[in-house]
Formats: sequence, structure tokens, C-alpha cells
Amino acid sequence: MTTTIVVKETTVDKLKRIMKARGVKNLDKTINSLIESAEGVPSNMFGIDKRKHIRHTSREHEEFQR
Repeated sequence: MTTTIVVKETTVDKLKRIMKARGVKNLDKTINSLIESAEGVPSNMFGIDKRKHIRHTSREHEEFQR
């Protein structure tokens, strides 16, 4: 499922600069990266267990949270 969010062009430009600086592949991942940073949530809670090197999909992550 996707949702459209209206933002100013200057905001898109800022997001694109952050996306490039962080080496993120798309704006959705950029926004999620910023949210995780703001919340202080470790990145290993979303998609990868660094010790086991196991990647999880968003759907799997949601199922773990139930």
C-alpha cells in the first residue's frame, strides 16, 4: 500500500540531498531513516539482525510486532 504526501519542492530537494548523503536508494527509505534517527530506534530493529546477518521484509517485521 502506498500513500501520497504533498510537500514543497524545497522539502523534496532537502530529502534528495539527505538521500544522497546517506546512500539511501529512495525517498521512502530516506524518510524512514530520518524517523528512526529521531526516535533513537536502532536500525537492526528494521530489516536486519546484524549478528545473524538475516534480512527481514517489512511484512515479516510487522508480523514480529503482533
